[in-house]
Amino acid sequence: MSNIISSKPSRLELLPNEILFEIFKYVKTIDLHRFVGYNQRINNIISDVKLSIDIQYPEEEEEEVEDFNYLKRFLPNQFIRLELRCRWGAFNLHVFTKLRSLKIDCNYLPENQFNQVLTANLPDLQRFSIDNVPNYYGKELLITILDSERFPSLTLCQFSGEFYYMPELKEYYTSPNSKIRTLILNRWDGSSLCSLLNLLPNLRRFETNFLESISESLKFNMHYITLENLRITLNDPSNDLEKILSCMPNLKYLRVKGKIPDRSVLECFEKMTKTIGIYSSNLQKFDCELYFHAWIDQVDILVIQKLHPLFKMIECHFGKLINQCYATNLTEYPIFNEYA
Repeated sequence: MSNIISSKPSRLELLPNEILFEIFKYVKTIDLHRFVGYNQRINNIISDVKLSIDIQYPEEEEEEVEDFNYLKRFLPNQFIRLELRCRWGAFNLHVFTKLRSLKIDCNYLPENQFNQVLTANLPDLQRFSIDNVPNYYGKELLITILDSERFPSLTLCQFSGEFYYMPELKEYYTSPNSKIRTLILNRWDGSSLCSLLNLLPNLRRFETNFLESISESLKFNMHYITLENLRITLNDPSNDLEKILSCMPNLKYLRVKGKIPDRSVLECFEKMTKTIGIYSSNLQKFDCELYFHAWIDQVDILVIQKLHPLFKMIECHFGKLINQCYATNLTEYPIFNEYA
């Protein structure tokens, strides 16, 4: 293919339209633009190519560094996937109405471009990933996305970065944008978990980190029967898990990360065994990454593995001094972790 692309356009004209189209689909956008304008036939074929681009700071040898002017040679409705990880002065989200996947890093967006995220209509958007949302915009942006008819096809929403946002959610309110199946939030407050799940009645996968223990007063007003995949970080894994799983009867996958409090490791796993047995009879896979710091209470891993069939893959990894990690998907103690 590289030989064909590097040849003169006149040689390409010998190929039928279908072959040219297949070739152009796999050419990088920064190379494809060089064929635009050669003749009408080539232009027509290229205009049908759907574009997937990752906009980041170019290498020094690449041309048009500042404003990515080569992108102006394509029609806005050709772009179906866009990742924006640098400053792009000409960026206008309103014109990319056919996007199916959008990932942006807010560190590179000036205020006028960030406001486009709050106002754009993207009817075909299915995946929306946002990183480093400014703290003063976070609440507004999250509720705008989750409770908006401007993204009617959205099935995955991901917020990452250092901040977390607690918009005021009505307890029994359901979002008109009910197609969201996956929600990934860097952090969340357990006290608003019910309202969040009520907002998205068709949610199947939920990932977040709870920074504080789940309150005893947390009461779920319904069962979230669509939720099948739960990946959470908990402050008090065995106790918090009991409060959460009671409303999720159809979980098939569960991943728990956190620190075992200063009590028995065996007690923690025994309680999780009981909780899973009571509330998660449909569970098919269990992963964990649980940290413990103590001189005593080293448990034979075989005892833990025999507590539940899903615990068979749990291993104990030792760090420096008193550090231990009970995990299913690690081969050694992670040197860099928030519990070290």
